[in-house]
Amino acid sequence: MKITNIYAVGRNYAAHAQEMGNKVLKEPIFFQKSSASLSDDSVITLPRGREIHHELEIVTSIGKGGNNIQVDDAWTHVDGLCLGLDLTDRPLQHKFKEGRLPWFLAKSFPGSAVITQFDPLDLNVWSRDFWLTINDMEVQRGNMDQMVFDIPALIAYLSARLPLTAGDLIYTGTPSGVGPLESGDEMILGLGEEIKGKFRVKSADK
Repeated sequence: MKITNIYAVGRNYAAHAQEMGNKVLKEPIFFQKSSASLSDDSVITLPRGREIHHELEIVTSIGKGGNNIQVDDAWTHVDGLCLGLDLTDRPLQHKFKEGRLPWFLAKSFPGSAVITQFDPLDLNVWSRDFWLTINDMEVQRGNMDQMVFDIPALIAYLSARLPLTAGDLIYTGTPSGVGPLESGDEMILGLGEEIKGKFRVKSADK
């Protein structure tokens, strides 16, 4: 399926909002990543001279579009879930925030929207903890139950404001534990006892 839009929600885990010094909001806050940022390559290449942070997320694939999708009907519009990384240029994001400017370019650069293979929707499977290790050390762990706004609520909120289309992706927020990546890092993304993806980090000049 062709990817059309990539949406992402911020501050959807209370602990992450707190570690970033932000308040938990009463409504979801969305931003976009360029579709040109999408990557399923096992090698993550860091842009030269930039500090890139990892943000582990559950990614939702929209299989059936629509407007004003109701919460009770939202899961019927999902054709799969995967784990992903919303890679972020943190210093650039802070700079834009301080100037009250959009931080699209802090979130969108080649390879900044990392995904693993999508699996058919099975909520029994996806109710397990998802996690990220870097160099065999666990740095992030979360569970769908910890979301401030669950996936049906995100779909309903977003589709009430603009039409969702088949091929859209929604990054659903990151748990606490975000941090910088370094060249040579070995990353493993997992769900429960299952490894969903392995990635190696390198710098652009190597």
